[in-house]
Amino acid sequence: MTTPLIRIGLRLIIFILSGVIGLHSVLAADEFTPSSQVSSVRISVASYERIPINRLLARPDHYQMREIRITGTVLAIQTEIIPNRMICGSAHERTTLLIEDDSGQIEILDQGACGKNVGALKAPMLKAGQQIHLLVRIMISTSLGASGSSVETTIRYIDLVRD
Repeated sequence: MTTPLIRIGLRLIIFILSGVIGLHSVLAADEFTPSSQVSSVRISVASYERIPINRLLARPDHYQMREIRITGTVLAIQTEIIPNRMICGSAHERTTLLIEDDSGQIEILDQGACGKNVGALKAPMLKAGQQIHLLVRIMISTSLGASGSSVETTIRYIDLVRD
């Protein structure tokens, strides 16, 4: 009778220790910078249909919660530090890109360490005048006190246009 209890006790101890070790490895990974945690993923941006900016802005509801490709030229870059730790647990950079294609202009966000940009190329690395392919996620947000809605485009992947 005691042998089954000992086996159950040993299994319980092993289970608890494996959980503690797993938790410790997750916490230890947070000590590194976000860029060292994320491997550079190579995505074929060209496999996504290119959507002109004016089409996106004319029918943003059609692209809600979808990932689409935008190709354009970087007109401006603005990076700011977001001190609000409620958003992702620590202060982080947020970069806004102004992108232009033949049909129009749009602002696109890179949330830095809090974002979902899985590629090696990050928005703060870009320079005005560069042509880029972007894989972006479209979110339509509505404010309680404001009329209308706004289109938020966040970067999932950036690639330089190759000649």
